[in-house]
Amino acid sequence: MKLASGYEDFWKAAHKNYPDQIRSGGLLDQGMFDGISSVVNADHSDRFAKPSERGWRTHIHPWTFPFWSSSKKLGALALTYKGLITIKTPFDLLLYTRLIWELQPRTILELGSFQGGSGLWFADQMSVLCEKPGEVHSFDVQTKCRHENAKHSLLSFHQVDLSDVSTFDKDLLTRLPHPWIVIDDAHVQIFSIFSYLRDFLVSGDYYVIEDDPIRADKEIIDGLHLVEQSGFLIDTYYTDAFGRNVTCAPNAWLRKS
Repeated sequence: MKLASGYEDFWKAAHKNYPDQIRSGGLLDQGMFDGISSVVNADHSDRFAKPSERGWRTHIHPWTFPFWSSSKKLGALALTYKGLITIKTPFDLLLYTRLIWELQPRTILELGSFQGGSGLWFADQMSVLCEKPGEVHSFDVQTKCRHENAKHSLLSFHQVDLSDVSTFDKDLLTRLPHPWIVIDDAHVQIFSIFSYLRDFLVSGDYYVIEDDPIRADKEIIDGLHLVEQSGFLIDTYYTDAFGRNVTCAPNAWLRKS
């Protein structure tokens, strides 16, 4: 098959400079564009940054481009999985897929369940991508929104008032295996919940705060100072994969040191 003009030269150069194309990882990992060095190693020195060292500039707002018009907005907010609402951008779905494959989490904690669509998606992703599938636990005070089709052998729902951390089952959190990914999509006292859950996380665990960091107001800035003081760093591989902070969690893909 003859490649279009330009692509043939590109692939010739790629195979010459990177003969091991059968290895796993995306093009960013293989350093094929703009001299980007490999970041597949989770301890890569240039990959992690302190919140205080990061600005809030973004090339594209994930909820405003290309979705945010009277017609396209509805399409973005109607993103579904197996018929259930997920309310996740395409950017972030791809990023979570990559993180699950890279981290091989044993536990995913989701704060905010809604219909259960995203919890179901996380469970399916874990069952496919993890060599040793673990557990997905989704927490919400509302249970009436949960759809009857949000069922999976790896998925459990818990009725928890996220405005009151004492309603968490401490024994459950203590016994859940690591690594963890915590996803806060509840928008309820986000840093109070973080302050509670951080003590259950260990080195290498991830904590992702969705949507609220887009505001970048005083509450968010002060909260990320707390995150930094707690020993968490921003994983810029995930915040900047599609452009600086093109994610619904800008500066908030956080890894515990």
